[in-house]
This record gives sequence, structure tokens and C-alpha cells, in this order.
Amino acid sequence: MSYQEYLAARETITTIGQPVITFILIISLLLGAVSLYHMFTRDKRAYTLSAQLRKTSTVLLVIGFIIIAWFHLRIYQTIELVYPPELANYMAADMGVSATSLRFAVPLWIENEKLYFWTLCISIFLVVTNFQYNFLRSEVASLFSSAMNIMLAAFGLLTYYTSNPFNEPLPGLHSEIAGWYAATVATDPNVLYGTLYQLYFRIIYYYNSEYMWTHPPMLFIAYASLVITFVGCVFMLFRREKIFDRISYNHAKFGYLLLTVGMLIGYPWAVVAWEGKDWWWDPKVNGSIMMWVLYSAYLHSRIYLKRRNMWQVTAILGIICFISLVFTYLLTYIAPGIHAISQ
Repeated sequence: MSYQEYLAARETITTIGQPVITFILIISLLLGAVSLYHMFTRDKRAYTLSAQLRKTSTVLLVIGFIIIAWFHLRIYQTIELVYPPELANYMAADMGVSATSLRFAVPLWIENEKLYFWTLCISIFLVVTNFQYNFLRSEVASLFSSAMNIMLAAFGLLTYYTSNPFNEPLPGLHSEIAGWYAATVATDPNVLYGTLYQLYFRIIYYYNSEYMWTHPPMLFIAYASLVITFVGCVFMLFRREKIFDRISYNHAKFGYLLLTVGMLIGYPWAVVAWEGKDWWWDPKVNGSIMMWVLYSAYLHSRIYLKRRNMWQVTAILGIICFISLVFTYLLTYIAPGIHAISQ
């Protein structure tokens, strides 16, 4: 396997994946328009069509995710960082590293794949939710379903325009791989050693870390579940229907559980990966704690739902929680720190 084979795989994922995400864009536009039409007209034919579009969107998202998974497998198969003999001896003696090479076991939710994975999770939750509550077959339930379709459509549009995983896939990782192969042909061995030294810690504590395979996906699955809680809380503000509280609360419980466990898993990862750094002051860490506290307040307020005005208070809290969730997600892109996208 070689660097050229990796470049060929990178070109292939763009060639195959770009049409898929273009179809996702088209379906998202149609899904949003048809769902809006249904909400304003209550036209049952529009609702039936939106259900078909939602299923199509989910299938396309799954296909795209399979393509991404294939690309990550090719990265693992084609890219190998082989230590020069003298460096391997040094690392074995001074660092206790017995391996003579490294491969990238890259998770499927990094860089411009994050939002895609979040959107995929939302679509799967919608499939489950519509199946679970389909027995209601009421106008109220269909309106909620259309509102969720609009959310899925919005995420599809955001993914295409802001986080397309098939347009220049994994640019950060690619620059690191390209830097490594440039270093292998450099005449100065210190350049090769320095590049390998940096990549070693990057691979061990980030790409190949078991925490990277558990911490982020748990949070994104939680985020997807909490999107449904948000839509339910918006409906609670305007209609006092128990079904909205039921849907919101059930998804909030599941999302809160994953959110809590995911954040706890992040702690030992931070201790190991960011040893010696003041990672507890990182904006993303503090934003996550704020979000967790707000969702704790939402779940607590629901206990007193039957008291006067608590229906509206709970709904408003749920909406504020989602605003804090979006803010926490954006902190990676807008605030400096160890979670910053440039890190």
C-alpha cells in the first residue's frame, strides 16, 4: 500500500460521495418545503409525501456514511508511518515504545464529518420516533412529525453548505499525512524525526484513542435525541397536549444519560491527553457543564409539571437547553482553547 493509493481513495470518495450529498441536499429542500406546506394546509397527501422523502433522506445518509467508513478503512490500510531504525531504537529505549510503525485508526466523526454524523443520528431517531408514535394517527402527531422533518431538512442543508465531508475530505488529517510523506523525502533527518514525534502523540492520544471512539459519538447521539426534545418543547408552548411532554421527556432522559456518561468518559481522556495543561478552563468544557446543568434543571422541573405555570416553564427551559447545546457545539469553532478546531 502507498501514499498514491491513499490519494486515489481520497479522489474516489469525492467522486462517489459528492452526488450522494447533492441528492441529500435536493431531498432536504423538498422535505422542508413539503413539510411546511403540510403544517399550513393539513394536507394529508403532503404528509404522506414527506414521510417518503424522510425515508429517502435516511437511506441516502446511511449510504454516505458507508462511503465515509470505506474511506477511513482505506486510510488505515494505505498509510503506515514506519520508524527509521535509529529512531525506533531511541523510542524503545527512552519512551518504552516497542512498535516500529503506526497506522491511523481514524473515527468517523472528526473534522467535517461531525455534522454529517449528527444529521444521520437525527434521521435514525426520526425513524424510531415515527414508528413508536404512529399508532396515534392524529393531526397533532402528524404536525409534530412535519416539524421534525423540517429540522432534519435544516440539518441536511447545514451539512451540505458548512460541513460537506466529501468536498476535500478530512483536510486536517490530509495535511498531516502529506506532511509526513514530505518529511520522508527530506534530506534532513531531524525533519523526519520531528514530524514523527508530533504525529506519534497525535495518533496515540487522538485518532487511535479508545476515548475518541466513545466520547464524541455518545455526545452526538445525545444531541440528536435532544433535538427531538427541543421540538417537543416548542409545541408545548402552544398546545397543552400530553404527547408533546411525553416525547420531549423520553428523549431528554435518553439524551441526558448519554450526555452524562459521555462527559464522564471525557475526563480520563483529558487527564492523559492534556497532561500539564489547564484543560478544565477550556470554553468547550465549561459550556458542556453549563448545558448539563440546564438539562438537569429541565428534568427536575418536569417533576412539578402539574403545578401552576410549570408547563410553560418546563417548555421554556427545554428550549433554553437546546440553545445552550448549539452554543456549546459552536464553541469548537468560535472560541480558542484545546477543543478549538485549529488544535
